[in-house]
Order: sequence, then C-alpha cells, then structure tokens
Amino acid sequence: MKPELEINNRCISCDNCRLICPEKAIIKFKDTYAIDTWSCTLCSICIEVCPVDCIKIVDKVND
Repeated sequence: MKPELEINNRCISCDNCRLICPEKAIIKFKDTYAIDTWSCTLCSICIEVCPVDCIKIVDKVND
C-alpha cells in the first residue's frame, strides 16, 4: 500500500490548498480539484489550510 492525499466531496472550492501547495500538485478543474500523485510529496500543508477538512491521507493499493 502507498499513502496518497485525496480530496473528498466536502470540498467547497476555496482554493486554499492549491495556492499553498509548494509542489503545485493540486490541479483545479471546473467543479473539482485533484492531486497529482507524482508531484505531491505528502507535506500535508494542504490538510492544515483546508477549512472543511476534506483532504485526507489514504492508503492506495499499488498497481
């Protein structure tokens, strides 16, 4: 298993996470955000700035 960050559906699109990400790993789409797992270093700064606690570390199964 490999830890990754995931943004759930509680996201209010405040843009805090994307603006603070030092790796620019958070991508904004029309109605949602995604985390580029190749760029993300799991620094977790985005978790700290999220006002609705919608970013979590999850374990993903390696392919």
